[in-house]
Amino acid sequence: MQSAADPELLFVSKEPDIGYLQDTYRRTQSDLGEWIDRRQKDYDTRNCLWAGKSDDYKKHSHLSSTGEVFPFEGASDQEVRLVDDTINCMVSQALNALRRAHIVATPVESEDMERANVLSMFIRWLVNTRMEEFYDQVELGLNHLYEKGMMVHYVYWDSQDLKQQQSIRLDEIAQALPQIAQAIQDGSMDEELSAALKDQFKVSKSKARGMLRELRKEGETTIPVTRRVVNQPRVKALAPDEDVFWPSYTIDPQEAPYCFHVINMTPEQLHSKVNTEGWDQEFVDKAVEMSLSGETDTPINNLRLQEEVIRDDDETVRIIYCYQRLLDEDGVPGIYCTIMHDRVPDLYAKHQLLDYGHGKYPFVVTTYEKTSKRLYHSRSIAELGEGPQNILKVEEDASIDRQSLATMPPIEHPLGRSPTAWGPGVRIPYRTPGEVRFASTPRFDGGSMQVREYTRQQFDRLIGRNNSSVDRVDTQMKQQRNIDRIFEHMRYIIDQVFTLYQQYGPDAEFFRVTGMNDMQKFSKGNANERFDFYLQFDAATQDPEQMLERVKTVAELGGLLDKNGTLDTERLLQLAIGQVLPGASEKILLPKETATAKAVDEERQTIAELVAGVPPNVRPQDAHELKLQVFQQWLQQPDIQQKAQQDQALQERIQNYMQQRSMQIQQKQNAQIGRLGAAPTQFGQTATAAA
Repeated sequence: MQSAADPELLFVSKEPDIGYLQDTYRRTQSDLGEWIDRRQKDYDTRNCLWAGKSDDYKKHSHLSSTGEVFPFEGASDQEVRLVDDTINCMVSQALNALRRAHIVATPVESEDMERANVLSMFIRWLVNTRMEEFYDQVELGLNHLYEKGMMVHYVYWDSQDLKQQQSIRLDEIAQALPQIAQAIQDGSMDEELSAALKDQFKVSKSKARGMLRELRKEGETTIPVTRRVVNQPRVKALAPDEDVFWPSYTIDPQEAPYCFHVINMTPEQLHSKVNTEGWDQEFVDKAVEMSLSGETDTPINNLRLQEEVIRDDDETVRIIYCYQRLLDEDGVPGIYCTIMHDRVPDLYAKHQLLDYGHGKYPFVVTTYEKTSKRLYHSRSIAELGEGPQNILKVEEDASIDRQSLATMPPIEHPLGRSPTAWGPGVRIPYRTPGEVRFASTPRFDGGSMQVREYTRQQFDRLIGRNNSSVDRVDTQMKQQRNIDRIFEHMRYIIDQVFTLYQQYGPDAEFFRVTGMNDMQKFSKGNANERFDFYLQFDAATQDPEQMLERVKTVAELGGLLDKNGTLDTERLLQLAIGQVLPGASEKILLPKETATAKAVDEERQTIAELVAGVPPNVRPQDAHELKLQVFQQWLQQPDIQQKAQQDQALQERIQNYMQQRSMQIQQKQNAQIGRLGAAPTQFGQTATAAA
């Protein structure tokens, strides 16, 4: 094992020791061999893969390594997807929590409060709209977390340029630069103009001369224009047993001396890196040649690596990004990135200081559990569920085999005289009654169902999955713990994403999204500015029944204790409807101001009908107090009072209407009296007066 005191792992050098880094990469994978093998077993457990598995889910001797099967040829060999179902459920639960959570930015300093509100809104836009891959990569990472026990996300800034052809006409040049157009036509400055085109558009000199000839002959030519088509932060989920590796002794991934990020690239992608990112051309040629030929100049001692080389037939090139924490000549630490290939000696694509302003490895890592300080000591759902899933498989196979024997038991017959056929309606001759008969079959075992139910209950209790036989509080605490770990992971991702945007993001986009024009007060800031990001979510909101119980409790407490009217009943109603019909509260609930205006308009329509001779009927569920107040204001007008005195029918309709309204208000008060045991006391009124 290499020592942390090795110069290659401590001090930066102008030329990295590629041979040493390649050996370190192989040694790191070899040290993690047992952990990687366990993750392969987890994959097999989740996907129900085992040796000798057949397409018809039966046991066959020709698929067995020993040539024998138990208990008999053609016995049941069914899939039981306990682990897969559990992981899918937990991933769905986490994604639902994440989408419903509130992303909040809190300032480190109090004077940044107003700016923090703007940044919270901007981060929500950035994650939900601009970063289209965000939730897909989060879902993939969550599957890694529960299947492999570890979730890793790579956070980086992506800039991509695309070269396009754009037409340019000679008459357009003449309008803007008539002297240049004249020089193109008479050919007096071809050398100077071709050199200028060559430098401006990064084309060959022959191409530049051809462009001048086309302009002179055709009056039009095409020029290559490079446009930036991608310029944004990105998040990518990495498989911890395939794409990224830390030393086996790692405790905190951000404090590790080095880590390796493996990326598979096509030859076309590699060659494009030469022009876009300044990769070494000789390295690219050698890496493509070595990968496509399948040859290796370096001995590989790790069996897993040998198998990977043999399987590597997808015509991609495995490129390794080696990130190291190194000290410069002044003793200042920094993160350096060396891009290499594990089978190309002495050459590398690039070696540079990582310039991300947050000063961290561009990875966010979370494990499923923390039972040890070591990073690679976390178990997974697949590992925890392997035993229960095997128990369920044994019980299910046994039940199917028992049913098969009961449906078609073995047949006993005299030696040498087996029946020629067997089945419904088949005629079988016999000499002595009872010579041919069914053998005894296994008896029904009712305990098998109990074992299966008990096994599922124990597993659900272990991981915190809802089950009628599992304590609800215990389940909620474990679910909240899982969601809190995921939110902590997302917090670090958002922190790196926003830091990268502060460093590389365009100011114009920030101001367009936030709608703020005060650049001094609401700028996107710099990478050294810090904000604390967090997400809020309560696991109990996943249980509508429990949330309705909470709402009822709050409503009852509000009726008893809310003396100052601080409880927002409209928001409480919106929350309750949101639990019964998720997403419907915005559609069926009106804002308070809108509801008031609607009630006033309805009452005016009622008054118009009443005056026109139509006797109105009052609905039981209505804004009775508000509408009665509007009606009384209309009735107090002098002309209306005079008209009512002169029109006996109108006066009767008015009295009938007010009696209906008063009756509905009285019934509502009676219901309140039934709850309180006495009439409610109004402000400025004693209890005796109220009675």
